[in-house]
Amino acid sequence: MKRLSLSLVLLALAATTARSDVELRETECWVRANMVQNVDCYHVIVPLDRANPSAGSAQLAVAVLRSSSRNPEPDPVIYMEGGPGAPTFASDYPDYEDYSDFWWEHTSSFRRSRDFILFDQRGIGLSRPSLDCPELHDLDRSLPEILHYDHPLIERETNELAACYDRLRAEGVPLEQFDTRNSADDVADIVRALGYEQVNLYGVSYGTRLGLEVMRRHPDLVRSAVLDGVYPPTIDAELDFPRAVAGAFANLFEDCANDAGCRRVAPDAEATFEHLIADLNADPRELELYDLDYFNRGTYVRFNGNAVTSSMVEYLYDSYWLTYIPLMIGTAADGDLDALSYFYWPASWGSDGMDEGVFVNVECREAPTLDTSAMMAEAARYGIYGEAVLEWSLVPYCDVWPVQSNPLDAGGPVVSDAPTLLMSGRYDPVTPASYADEAAETLSDSKHLVFRSGGHGVTFWFDCAAKLAAKFFDAPNPAAVPFPRCRDYTDAADFALRF
Repeated sequence: MKRLSLSLVLLALAATTARSDVELRETECWVRANMVQNVDCYHVIVPLDRANPSAGSAQLAVAVLRSSSRNPEPDPVIYMEGGPGAPTFASDYPDYEDYSDFWWEHTSSFRRSRDFILFDQRGIGLSRPSLDCPELHDLDRSLPEILHYDHPLIERETNELAACYDRLRAEGVPLEQFDTRNSADDVADIVRALGYEQVNLYGVSYGTRLGLEVMRRHPDLVRSAVLDGVYPPTIDAELDFPRAVAGAFANLFEDCANDAGCRRVAPDAEATFEHLIADLNADPRELELYDLDYFNRGTYVRFNGNAVTSSMVEYLYDSYWLTYIPLMIGTAADGDLDALSYFYWPASWGSDGMDEGVFVNVECREAPTLDTSAMMAEAARYGIYGEAVLEWSLVPYCDVWPVQSNPLDAGGPVVSDAPTLLMSGRYDPVTPASYADEAAETLSDSKHLVFRSGGHGVTFWFDCAAKLAAKFFDAPNPAAVPFPRCRDYTDAADFALRF
């Protein structure tokens, strides 16, 4: 009864504090809970275009995981997912996976003192309208199991992406209203509709960019912030990516050289890797897929060096799998070149569970630079690492998704005095520690922690990082934050020495 009463009180407060064009509807919950867990689910209805509220609305899926305390603090945590385009509550195509158990476990330390708000950003997951692109899913289902490096996948993907764009436009979806600025205003509307006066922001990856925009646009709403894998608005995702990737590999190779075990399995890993990749780019060949847990012996794929490097970039995100990269290199250098295929996974972009339309719409709308010549010139500065990430360029996708440009960096860096804890992983190839340092220059009350064993999103990988974030929200004083006492923070990766 106490939980029901609290919910009714919040709804009553919301009626008097939310914007008049925002509506809160309590609904049957899609987050599974057991007998000792309490959750309330809502649809928060907001204008698609706040300058023209009559132009339609967005329905945002929101869940409040209630605190385990009998007397929770009045300011909840709100989580902002990455991507852009990643759903919060469940994955979708190709395999549905409910995230309820994950969220109850991950938020347990946060919920000891306060409520925890989850939501699907506009266009994503359970929120409507959806910018998902089933056209890409249909393409993925039509692909062969094994994709060689020279398969014309990008041409097929861009054709289906163009079809998705045309369909959404024909349906009257105002794509210019799906961006970081509008999502930041959505966060403010959600918090106020639920009856809270202040909130603690918790963002990971793109969610940090969204969190920073909330700090810019709604400073009075923000009590404190934890930003993990920081992606500030001043970063150019197109031009800064080659430097980030090259830096992540350099950090990994440096730490391998300083580790006796890693040095034994991969002597001079950096030079060896660069030689192997250059050789494969000059002379692509078929390699037998090395991971027999997933592939039958005798399964071959045609590789070039860029395909190998790109697969390793994806695993630099992962604090567990990145530890195998030097072992792969050393094994290949000893004559077993097939080891370079260990991370191969045949998939199209449409198979990753993201709502692809949101990703392309936000990144193409907000990109400062979409220039192939500029990207090629920047990539050339970083050798094999730059050459590999040319295949990740936004330009082909933005060419078939002509949303009106409105670069986010036009507002400059976010200036805020809200207490902020920044976290990074030393091997992160997409939001390196230098990005957090750049953001911190205008965050006057902040502290930055770099986890030496970390890839991307350290609060999801390391318990000590998540618990530190929860403690920070209890007492948001960056100057008093202790350095974490866990090997994930203090020590380099625990490199794998055998497959």
